[in-house]
Amino acid sequence: MKIIITERQEDLLNENIPIAFRRRYDYNVIKSHLEFSILENNNACEYDSVGNFISDICNMMVEDLIDDFYQSTNEDVDNKTKDDLYYFMVYNFGYYLRNFYDKQCA
Repeated sequence: MKIIITERQEDLLNENIPIAFRRRYDYNVIKSHLEFSILENNNACEYDSVGNFISDICNMMVEDLIDDFYQSTNEDVDNKTKDDLYYFMVYNFGYYLRNFYDKQCA
């Protein structure tokens, strides 16, 4: 599944994510968490399709970030922010996850 968005939509995605999140979790921090915590502990080939794999991994990343954010700040995250984070993950890591899936399950 491809998601095509304009530059303005990407800016809106980033703007919708709370400043505290953007300061605490930059791209490299999230990618490191993805590589060393999530992908090391999940077998990509157990998923029915690459779409399910990407969806589940992005959901796991969002849940982990929200958990970590809550433990650090004691602030809850609303559903809209959770959705924005999910779309941010898919947009920024979808192709990376697809390539990972293809390499693991070839």
